[in-house]
Amino acid sequence: MVIRRLGLAIFSVALLGHPPAFADDASTCPRAGTLGVSRTVEIDTTGGPGFGMEHYKAYDFLQDKEVVLTFDDGPQKYTTEAVLKALSDECVKATFFSIGKMALGYPEIIREVAKAGNTVGSHTWSHKAIAKLKSFDDAKDEIERGVSAVHRAVGGPIAPFFRFPTLVDTPEAVAYLGKRNIAIFSTDIDSFDFKPQTADHLVKSIMQKLDKRGKGILLMHDIHKTTAKAVPMLLAELKAKGYKIVHMTAKSPVTTVADYDQAIEKEAKGLPQVGAERPVSSIVKTVGGTPPAAEASSSAGGEPEGLPPPPTPDAAAASPAAAPLPAFPTTPKAPAAPSEVAPGKQSSIEQNAPVVAEVHPAALPATAPTQASASVSAPAPVSSSVAPQPVVNVATSEVSPVKTIAGVAPVAAAPAAAAPAANAKAADDALPAQPPKSISEKLKETWKFWFGE
Repeated sequence: MVIRRLGLAIFSVALLGHPPAFADDASTCPRAGTLGVSRTVEIDTTGGPGFGMEHYKAYDFLQDKEVVLTFDDGPQKYTTEAVLKALSDECVKATFFSIGKMALGYPEIIREVAKAGNTVGSHTWSHKAIAKLKSFDDAKDEIERGVSAVHRAVGGPIAPFFRFPTLVDTPEAVAYLGKRNIAIFSTDIDSFDFKPQTADHLVKSIMQKLDKRGKGILLMHDIHKTTAKAVPMLLAELKAKGYKIVHMTAKSPVTTVADYDQAIEKEAKGLPQVGAERPVSSIVKTVGGTPPAAEASSSAGGEPEGLPPPPTPDAAAASPAAAPLPAFPTTPKAPAAPSEVAPGKQSSIEQNAPVVAEVHPAALPATAPTQASASVSAPAPVSSSVAPQPVVNVATSEVSPVKTIAGVAPVAAAPAAAAPAANAKAADDALPAQPPKSISEKLKETWKFWFGE
């Protein structure tokens, strides 16, 4: 059966120029047989509400068997791309808390995160532990530079969602974010995916915690190879056990501070504003020899670089099919810097298990990406002891800041969800079609579909 189906796929690609129908459906969501998103919630961030029962116990908006997927510290080459492909394959959306330096280092990847309908928040400028900085002015700089940098890299609206590095906050920082109307996110379930382990062990550990708690906001990191390998298996386990994915969106986008926007422009040298860049094919054209496949596709009416115009609320949700990914490279470790905390390490204390301080490789490679600034560098790793976390409870409100805008609302939220939503879909909107692929690319994809790398 496998050989017969493979033969049909190769025959279709070679003679018809495209794979058969069962492979074409991968770009359409929602899609039968996938995990999908069961409910989309809209969060009113006025006053800076806190989420995640590990620290902020004011708003628990999840029902039994509901899970929110969140990823910190990216974007990163290969790993974030692999996570995006796994989410796309299952028509699932997540929330990414991006580091400012990382976003400016890989703007093309963070833009793909946003284009796929995921929610993008911020995670400081360089992953410094806010509680360990000398003054609140330093903490404010870390927060605001991160917001402006991620906004600049995405080239469009991002959510007023923030997560503290190492999950350690301060009363001053919490109060400041409240004045800025930026919601704060802790976690319900910490995956501890920064610890050395196999992907199988990571999935088993997460599912044990989730089965025990029954629901929750899950914290992972899209900079780790183990996490990238584990996400497809995790989604399969969630689907098999009847868990449902809840996607978080923001009622309004974040408002950046002009002074920090100007400061970030110095870090973003060579990175054009989204929409200002021209397609490469309109600037560089092969006049002798065989043009590369990407150039041929662009000249045939492919999608220009950058993001599409802001989506309309009535547009249908769709997720583009992710391109095949190359094998993960080996990333050399960078020298440690005592002033910064390595991304990917959280300081929350796992029950019945010690937290091990580790040294993590820098997320950015020595060679800068094509559109990144030469002056942008990755946060340096450092080995440090884990400090206890202050618990700051955010004041509760009579009206919940969370409203279901898609999917079936829980019984308690039904009256609020019945009202028409003005901004119904902030992230799940129609995207332009992918550029056509060459026959050789489709053959490679077909081969990988059946036999892997």
